Amino acid sequence: MAEQPSPPPRISNAEPIVLSPDTVPTESKVVLAATRAKIGSDKMPSDLRDQLLELEEWATLNRRDARNDTIAFWTLKVPAILASASAGVLAHFDLTTVSVFAGAVAGVCVIIDGVHPRGMLRNAHLRAHHDIRILISNMMSEWRSRNTNANIRNVASKIIRDAEKERQRIASFVRDAETALNFKEDKR
Repeated sequence: MAEQPSPPPRISNAEPIVLSPDTVPTESKVVLAATRAKIGSDKMPSDLRDQLLELEEWATLNRRDARNDTIAFWTLKVPAILASASAGVLAHFDLTTVSVFAGAVAGVCVIIDGVHPRGMLRNAHLRAHHDIRILISNMMSEWRSRNTNANIRNVASKIIRDAEKERQRIASFVRDAETALNFKEDKR
């Protein structure tokens, strides 16, 4: 009969939280490692440390989404600009066939970009990234400026409760921005 696996060891307040590699995007690992080291050095309760790490991961994901939105925004615009600019130059040098082809490429890019615009949420994700970082900074400042004689669990709980309204405001902002672009209505 196989033995039951032992329960995972309990994480004390001094040990850093270990996130699963599957849940953290590759580009975020360096930032999260630095944040983990900074947060872990304050010997804070695990509830507050977990909250700060979750916020840091959320901020990093928003930064990645902002970068992806920037790339998506320019993906069809750059070829359209280059093709349309080169079409005129090519026509000037009597390369009519190539000029027509470049103009067609520009036209197709403009049509696709007009029908299916992408990358419109860059500023919303970038704002969320900065707002979350400000929230993390405020929470860390509150933790560092706490009364050292107070019960650290109570202080940590109060910091989390006080930050919840701002966290919800940021989440609502991102949700509203992401759902506002659903402009394709069924008009029957």
